[in-house]
Amino acid sequence: MVDRAIDHPLTPKRRWFLKTALVIGAVGASLGGLAYWKRGISDGKLTESGRDVMRGLAIGIVGPMLPKDTTERNAILEGHLAHLEVFLDGLPNVLRIEISAILGLLGNLPTRKMLTGLGSSWGEASEDDIAAAIETMRMNPLPTTRLTYQVVRGVTCMAFFSNSDHWKLTGYPGPIEL
Repeated sequence: MVDRAIDHPLTPKRRWFLKTALVIGAVGASLGGLAYWKRGISDGKLTESGRDVMRGLAIGIVGPMLPKDTTERNAILEGHLAHLEVFLDGLPNVLRIEISAILGLLGNLPTRKMLTGLGSSWGEASEDDIAAAIETMRMNPLPTTRLTYQVVRGVTCMAFFSNSDHWKLTGYPGPIEL
């Protein structure tokens, strides 16, 4: 005798679970492949995509402290990116790999759209779009997305404020002479 309650149409079958697992695995592998293909750090240097992401994040996080003059602003941002590479080079290898993966996720359109809602690249986005993307990460209900925000904000701020050339932009005169 067969229990017909088990054959209910809404009861998932084994094949359905296998198909679903294969689809989820394929999607995960493709997103992981994209993040690896367009990662943020390669050979100890920021990749083109990584530079684009970190430049956009710097504009969104420390932008109000940057000068309004475009030439000065670009020079400071380029200096920040150079200092950031030195900063990242001083981190343990495990942290560099994790930051590279995060920059890869934020550099690729599908994962950037999922994490931030930003449809264009960081370099093409307006300051308002970047601010909205950062706010989306900051206030996201998923803890992993909020953690991603905290990591990129922490790295950006540590690299920016540890550079004594940027102190005058913030109004900090530097250490007091004793």
